[in-house]
Amino acid sequence: MAPSRLLPILGLPVLLAAAAVLSLTSCQPPAAPAPAPPPAPVPPAKPALLSWRVANAYLEDIFEKIPNSSIDAFRSHISDEERMRVDAANGEEGIKDNNAYVYGEPSPAATDAILHRLGIQDKDVIYDLGCGRGFFLMQALLTTPARKAVGSELASSRVAIGQLARKALLDQGLLGPDKILELHDEDLAVTNLDDATVVYMDSVFYSDELLNTVAKRMARAGNLRAVVMIMKGLPPNPWFELEGTERLKMSWSPKYGSDVLFYRRTKAPAD
Repeated sequence: MAPSRLLPILGLPVLLAAAAVLSLTSCQPPAAPAPAPPPAPVPPAKPALLSWRVANAYLEDIFEKIPNSSIDAFRSHISDEERMRVDAANGEEGIKDNNAYVYGEPSPAATDAILHRLGIQDKDVIYDLGCGRGFFLMQALLTTPARKAVGSELASSRVAIGQLARKALLDQGLLGPDKILELHDEDLAVTNLDDATVVYMDSVFYSDELLNTVAKRMARAGNLRAVVMIMKGLPPNPWFELEGTERLKMSWSPKYGSDVLFYRRTKAPAD
C-alpha cells in the first residue's frame, strides 16, 4: 500500500483519542467565579435643609410635648434660685433691676431674616449667649448649612428643656451626624468662644458690666466674624462696629418689632 494511503488510516486512532480528551474536558464543571467584593458602606443620608416655616412646625410640635417649655411658662415657672442666679450674673445693675430673668425670642420669621443676613455657611459655628431653650440655635441648624451651634444658659431648667428637645430632634432624624448642637448650663460670661464664627445675644436686659466682659472675651475669639444683638448693643470698643440695624418681630413685640443690631469685626483679635 502506498504511504500516501496509509496516512488517513494511521491518523484515525489519533483523531479518536483527541476527540475523547476533548469530550472529557467538556464534561468538567466550570470554575467557580471569583467572589464579588462586599458593597461599600453607604453613608447615612443628610437631612435636607428645611424652610423656616417647616422647621418651626417641627419645633413647635416638639416643645408642645415638653411640660412648661413655652415662653409664657418660662416667665411663670422660674424658681427664685434661678432668678437670683441670672440677676446676679448681671452684677449690681442686674440685682437692682431684677429683670434679667425675663425671657423672649425672635419670631421664627425674624430668626430666618437674621440668619439670611449673616449668610450662614457650613463652616460657621453659631453661639447663643443666654440661649434659653435653644430655639434660635435649633432653627439655625435645621434651616442653614451651619455645622455646629452652641448655647450657654444660666437657668438650669431651661437648659434641661432644651436637652429634651435636642433628643427629640435626634430621635426624629432631623439632626444628622454632621450637625452638632450643644447646650451648656453655664454663665455666658465664661463661655469658651474659641471656635465661634457668629455670636447671637438676646441682650435686652444685659447689664453694661456683663456686656463689657463679653466684648473682651469675643475680642479674643480669632474666628469670630459677626455679632448679633437685640435692642441693647455692645459698649464702645475697638474690635467691633455697628454695621446695620433691622427692626424685626419678637415674641414680646409681635406688631412693631424690636431693633436687631449687626456688628462686624474691625480689628484683629486681642492678645
